[in-house]
Amino acid sequence: MRTYHVDGEIFFASTEAFIAAFDFAEPLEKVIIDVGETITAVGALDKIAIKNIAPMELIGVNAARVRMLDRVAVHDKGEGVAPTAH
Repeated sequence: MRTYHVDGEIFFASTEAFIAAFDFAEPLEKVIIDVGETITAVGALDKIAIKNIAPMELIGVNAARVRMLDRVAVHDKGEGVAPTAH
């Protein structure tokens, strides 16, 4: 299991650097992304979910962002990602 803590805002211009910080080759049982109080582009989280082969949990995602992820994300919602509002 690996936990990534997001510090700072993630917008469209910084999405590629954000994605590059993840190690998709490392075999993990679970990936946790703690977005805390940051503003994170939904598209960036969706790209991480698509590339990630381990189950993924989002921490610190408020209810509004969970609804937005459900509405606009393109990854398979049945597997891989479990956004949780905290």
